[in-house]
Amino acid sequence: MSGLRTYLAPLVLCMFPQASPAIAQTAPDPEWFAICTGRLSALMEHQFLTDGPASEATRAKRDAMADLLEAVALPDQVPHLMGLRVDAKWAYRALLDQAAFGPDPAHRAARQARALGAACTDMLLG
Repeated sequence: MSGLRTYLAPLVLCMFPQASPAIAQTAPDPEWFAICTGRLSALMEHQFLTDGPASEATRAKRDAMADLLEAVALPDQVPHLMGLRVDAKWAYRALLDQAAFGPDPAHRAARQARALGAACTDMLLG
């Protein structure tokens, strides 16, 4: 998979054009990609129950995020990153459940879920 890393790492760095040259030379934070992969997994499962066609689009985004995570993660980070991914998935799932089934679905939980989801999907190209 090192070939994939060779092609994806520069792409990841290109996603942050506002970064200074010193920041652009450092590797992206794999923890962020792990958290977003977990959130997108939770969103995909939630949409599978509530909006089937949307879940397929989210699956593609989740797979792209997982590829980015794999491209930037070092082998010794994998167990920690998997833990973050699982924790983020369960936390985001709880937030989505609160937004959808809580006493006030259009209130704070729904806004927070949209903002957290957008923070992840906005970093993907396309």
